[in-house]
Formats: sequence, structure tokens, C-alpha cells
Amino acid sequence: MAQVWLIGRPVAHSLSPAMHNAAFAKLGLPHRYETRETADDQLAATVAGLRADDVLGANVTIPHKESVLRLLDEIDDEARRIGAVNTIVSRGARLIGYNTDKHGFEKALETQGGGFPFVDDRILILGAGGAARACALALLENGNNVDIANRDPARAEALVRSIEVDGRRPEVVPWPRGRMLVDAVVNATPLGLNGEEALEDAQLPMWVIDLVPTAEETPLVKRAKATDNVTVVDGLSMLLHQAARSFELWTGVPAPLEVMRAALPRSV
Repeated sequence: MAQVWLIGRPVAHSLSPAMHNAAFAKLGLPHRYETRETADDQLAATVAGLRADDVLGANVTIPHKESVLRLLDEIDDEARRIGAVNTIVSRGARLIGYNTDKHGFEKALETQGGGFPFVDDRILILGAGGAARACALALLENGNNVDIANRDPARAEALVRSIEVDGRRPEVVPWPRGRMLVDAVVNATPLGLNGEEALEDAQLPMWVIDLVPTAEETPLVKRAKATDNVTVVDGLSMLLHQAARSFELWTGVPAPLEVMRAALPRSV
């Protein structure tokens, strides 16, 4: 039996094991997806463990998507452009880093909007971690203007310096209060994981995309669904599509998407 790990902190809440283990079982693959709670000072040792013969690779989540890059042998071009890795594939003891968050984000939006819904729009991203980086690149590549708001302005500035498409970069803005003059907001922070709402002091725009993948709808998703004329993209949708791409990287076979979807606690 080969293993796949989820490396991060916290990970006990994750819905990924149910999805991936259902997919392995459906295809008769003798693999097991397991969580590995990993503090900052444990990251190097945990990643080194991926070189074992019985490990296919790993997903990487908060807070390690950026710091893990230095521990890998090779980085896929897109992951390098984003500056974050969420998927590691072990090939002959060499560790290769990929980013499937951008794919998951794009597919989630396409599924909701009947094609990528934003071109030449202004989009606000909350957060400046690995998921925010993936979303910023996707939005810039589709011709949008991207604002970044983060509790730590220094991290937001670092994101802005590192991502550029056709001479355009995101712009750092204050955390929103009151009315937002944007077409959509993307919550790429963990706010909502423990019942908080990221935008409790702000009026919602026409699109709300919450990347927090929780068994119950986050407060932001609930409020957005209860607000007239707001289109909502739930975090489970991005989770599903990035997971399917990761599955294919580890196994080399198409992911059974509907099986993975059915393993989630609610429909997306």
C-alpha cells in the first residue's frame, strides 16, 4: 500500500482524506491518503519522509505552501510563477512540486459561470498566502485588475512584487469596510474555518468566492446566499477540482470526479 499525505497545520478538519480514499477505492488502487499535522520546525523532516518507497507524494496546505519550495528537488513552471506548492509528487526519490490551486480556482469559477466569468473586472483578494497567489495569477492572466488586502501589509507587498502578467501587478489596498467598489471578492484567508466571517463590516459585491472548504457553509457563504443578486462560489468546489488534478499527478490516471464529489459532505 502506498501513502499520500496532507501536510499542514491544522489538518484534522480536512475533507481531503474522504475524497481521495473514495477515489482510490473506486479505481481499486492500493493507496491511502492520511493527514500529517506539521509545525514549522517539523516541515523539513516531514518532507524528507516523502522520499520513502511507499509514499506517492503529498498535498501541502496552510501554512507551508511557500516555505516548502526550498525543500524540493524540482518545481513545476506554474508553481514557480505562483510562488507556492500545494502538491508534491515523489518520483524515484526526487520530490517535484506542483500547484493545482490555480486549476481548481479556474474550474470552480467556470463551473459556476459557464466559462471563466471575469475579464477586465476588478477583483479583491483577501489574504496573501499560497491560495491568494494562485488566484491572483489566474485573474491577471484573464485580464482582470486585482487588489490584495491582508492583515499583514508586508506579506501583501511581497505578493505584489512577485507576481506580474504583461506588466500588470496586483495592488495592495486596505481591508474592506462598508461598500466595496469591486466586482468580486475572493476570501483566500482561513477566516471562516472556525465560524468567523471575513467581511462582517463590508457590503458584499456581485460575486463572493470563499475558498475555505468546510463541512458546513461558512458565515460568509451563508450571508452571500441570503443576499439578493450575489453569485456564490463555495470553497468545496475549488477543493474538489484541485484535488482531482493532484490525484492525476500522483496516479497517472483520470480522477473519478463524481466519486470525489459524492464524498464531500454537501453538494457542489
